[in-house]
Amino acid sequence: LTLFVVLGVGYVIGQTINRISLFALILSLGLLVDAAIVVIENIHRHIHEGKEKSFADLLVRATNEIGNPTNIATIAVILAFVPMAFVTGMMGPFMLPIPINVPIAMVASLILAYIVVPWTANLWLRGKAQKEMAAHDAHPNEPHRPDWLQRGYTRVIRPLLGSRGLSLFFLIFVLILMVASMLMPAWQFIRASGMNGPLSPAGVSLKMLPEGNVSTFLIEVDTPAGTALDETGRIANNVTHVLAQSQYVTNYQTFLGRTGPLTFAGMVRGDMMRQGSNLAQIRVNLVPLHDRPDTEVVAADIWHALQKVRETSRPALIKLYLTPPGPPVRSQILARIHGPNYAELRSIANQVKAKFNDVYGMINVDDSITATAAEYLIEVDRQKAMQSGVMPAQIAKLIHSYVGGVTVGSLHESSSAEPINIVLQLPVADRTSIQQIRDLTIIGANGKQVPISSFVNIVKSNVAKPILDQDQHDVVYVQGDLLGSSPVYATLTLNKWLDDMKLNGNVTLTTANLGFTDAQPDDLEKYQLLWGGDMRLTLDVFRDLGAAFIVALIFIYLLLVAYYQSFMLPIIVMGAIPLTLVGIFPGHWLFDMPFNATSMIGFIALAGVVVRNSLLLIDFILEYRKEGFDLKESVITAGAVRFRPILLTALAIVFGSAVMVTDPVFGGLAVSLIFGTLASTLLTLIVIPILYYFWQLDMQLKEQKKSQIQGQST
Repeated sequence: LTLFVVLGVGYVIGQTINRISLFALILSLGLLVDAAIVVIENIHRHIHEGKEKSFADLLVRATNEIGNPTNIATIAVILAFVPMAFVTGMMGPFMLPIPINVPIAMVASLILAYIVVPWTANLWLRGKAQKEMAAHDAHPNEPHRPDWLQRGYTRVIRPLLGSRGLSLFFLIFVLILMVASMLMPAWQFIRASGMNGPLSPAGVSLKMLPEGNVSTFLIEVDTPAGTALDETGRIANNVTHVLAQSQYVTNYQTFLGRTGPLTFAGMVRGDMMRQGSNLAQIRVNLVPLHDRPDTEVVAADIWHALQKVRETSRPALIKLYLTPPGPPVRSQILARIHGPNYAELRSIANQVKAKFNDVYGMINVDDSITATAAEYLIEVDRQKAMQSGVMPAQIAKLIHSYVGGVTVGSLHESSSAEPINIVLQLPVADRTSIQQIRDLTIIGANGKQVPISSFVNIVKSNVAKPILDQDQHDVVYVQGDLLGSSPVYATLTLNKWLDDMKLNGNVTLTTANLGFTDAQPDDLEKYQLLWGGDMRLTLDVFRDLGAAFIVALIFIYLLLVAYYQSFMLPIIVMGAIPLTLVGIFPGHWLFDMPFNATSMIGFIALAGVVVRNSLLLIDFILEYRKEGFDLKESVITAGAVRFRPILLTALAIVFGSAVMVTDPVFGGLAVSLIFGTLASTLLTLIVIPILYYFWQLDMQLKEQKKSQIQGQST
């Protein structure tokens, strides 16, 4: 029912059914049953106790009993998701269905839990309730026996509450687990060998998004400008010979002189503006996923197999591009070099490019400096040509026909809407030499063949190199991509090497743009390198997600302060949030996944999800204290009573998220939810009662001391 409501609201507000919105619905599956589980479990508990005289009263009381904490918990989950809607850049629209669909699902599930669950319980559980009521009436003085879960929980929590030292030891142990978990992504930064190198065995890498595990990738052959198409094709053929030897390649398609079908990533790289005899692209298709390793592993094997081809083909560049799973960038590692002298910028770019080649896992190293290319200017001596009876236009037409061929007709096919030109053209080998052009002849005024060299002068020169600018600042780009490494480590390694690097003539290169705001070039007097690419996108997204997390925490805290009328109690309730870290990073390590943007979304979502458990615990503790239970028994009884529904809601999230684990983009979100929920649930049931118990115990001791002091003064 909830999913129908979400789809209906999405249709009204103009949402489409796409990959992201479907994953938002899958994410909702584990959350939308929480309220229903809490309601039905509390109804079941009251039925089992059999104390109510009327089944209708039982349903109302059981639902009302968990109403306030369930309402607050649902609002907390919504507050955790809503700030994600304000993520900027391309990642914002990419993730927008999540902060839209999940809150809608939570509100709908809460309303349905209060209406549908009691109604269905009234239909299906009335007979069982009447039996329990009759049994209770027959033995009214027989105490209610806790089940095995409650007994097990009581055996664990009672000794901890009975010993402050034992509780302190347990809390320190949990703190050590949290620190050890957080060291997993930090180890690459602090290890003695530095960031440049393979990931540490016990480490968790940091990335914007993992590589998309699609069954295709692109290989590009980029030869120097002016290279004949035959030479470019020869190198491309050498590449395809290597591809044919891979057991995981099912087929490939080569495009000579132009790019293949345009993709979103190709558009960002500027493929639509590229063509020429120095370009070839090979689209490689792999066997189905279940018959091969991950695409990145296959691509790495092929890249190493191409080592000999790359070495023998220089100065041609062979590049390999994987399909990005999310918003693409021009290159994963992108350095923008600015400065007052463009010739010096080109020299700096060569030094920076050399550093790029020293980075672990770096491929596709290139720059925006075009290679020196020759051009030939054909100057016609008009006077000599006219004396021979030849017009300059005739010479231009002859040379154009010689180089480009002559259209002699057209072919019409029924399957084609446009006619196909028939071009008569010499073989490439017969039209690539300047001497061949000099040897051309043309019919003069007397009908004899006249060599055009008698009135044509061919001058060789170099093509002027373009000067690029970005936002009216001269710029040279150096770029590269990675296989088997993270742009975070590569960029920070390069930044360490390049910042304050001494250049020729006492010139110093400075680096910037690794903060949470875009830096502007300061290139009037100095040379500066600004980082872009995947690292810039990562910083922007994690900045926005971090801000969303802080805003969510503030909203949740204010909500709890208003609910409990206390400033300290909400802090104890929110103590469940950092406990998720105990599971999140070990979970990523176990599945060999990087901690990425979707993992961060899972962590933010858990801020609202795990607070629900603390809310239910604290609310029941307060209720039992109102009923006259002492502090310790209130804490123990509340934990035992809420153990089963808390465990059930956690398992619902785990099983609801499990289907996303294998997805290359949302796998990190699923791992964060699964392992963060499991760790926080198990620890919350112990840590939160301990914190609350000793806080209240200290408050009572302070009150007693205060009363004693007042009594003595009186």
